[in-house]
Amino acid sequence: METPKEPHSISLKVLRLSRPTFHEYVRLPQSPVDTELPIDPDAALSQGIQGGNYFLFQPLLKLPPAFGSAYVGETFSCTLCANNELPDTSDRLISSVRINAEIQAPTQTVPLDLSPSDEYQAELNSGDSLQKIIRFDLKEEGNHVLAVSLEYTEVAANKDVESAGRMRTFRKLYQFVAAPCLSVRTKVSDFPLRGLENEKRSYARPMLFALEVQLENMADGPITLVQIVFAPKPAFDTTLVNWDASGAGGDRMESPFLAPRDITQAAFLIKQKPNSKAETTKDERVILGQLVIRWRTSMGDAGFLTTGWLSTRKKP
Repeated sequence: METPKEPHSISLKVLRLSRPTFHEYVRLPQSPVDTELPIDPDAALSQGIQGGNYFLFQPLLKLPPAFGSAYVGETFSCTLCANNELPDTSDRLISSVRINAEIQAPTQTVPLDLSPSDEYQAELNSGDSLQKIIRFDLKEEGNHVLAVSLEYTEVAANKDVESAGRMRTFRKLYQFVAAPCLSVRTKVSDFPLRGLENEKRSYARPMLFALEVQLENMADGPITLVQIVFAPKPAFDTTLVNWDASGAGGDRMESPFLAPRDITQAAFLIKQKPNSKAETTKDERVILGQLVIRWRTSMGDAGFLTTGWLSTRKKP
């Protein structure tokens, strides 16, 4: 007969850190005039607005009710809490508490830095907790696993009893999925240079391309595009023709606001520098550069995405 495992003296809680969201209130329909029980259409609104409570944020914001969605390009943050569950009358003491964490992404496993960075908690009294914060930039789509390990030492509280203590450890896994926040579609068009339409093109003659970009918001909430930049290879120069380029009067257009499933477009002109040789792949595709996209959510969370190398076939 197997001996039942002794429960651990420390519990581990993992809470995701995220910004609050807006409360959503819907006005009630207008009651008929001849009804015996009229209902004010504003009855569904927060009492903080209708009553005498003028604290602004309480009725307008709420904490996320669940884990929520994780998106590629955003920073995943959690707090790890080790709680001493022993009663005050316990004959055991907890010391040398240590927390380790790592993220198992689809293609790699990344050890995480914990903040604050002190490695051990010398002693954890009854009812106390040790808290650490982790942050990880999500760069891959798919399943992720947050693995958290906890080590601690139990010693006898009675100083008359000699005891070296015993080290105990356990490990917990938390799985979540990182979904794409932005869908990026690109198209590269080759522009014939004037006077060279009927001549064979070579590396000595500059090439000109137009890069069209279509961005779709795949998230559950709205986002605002802050910047979209094309980082070209050394052989190319790029010209901005987007909202972040200055207009004729030097004024900048407002950044696009994308509700869920909204689409916006951007474009770049890419021209090869004179007397420069463009890099090519094994199948003779010209490597142009990468897109760098930045955005913010409705509550200010920042997102960052870098595409792979964009290339196109070189026409003869």
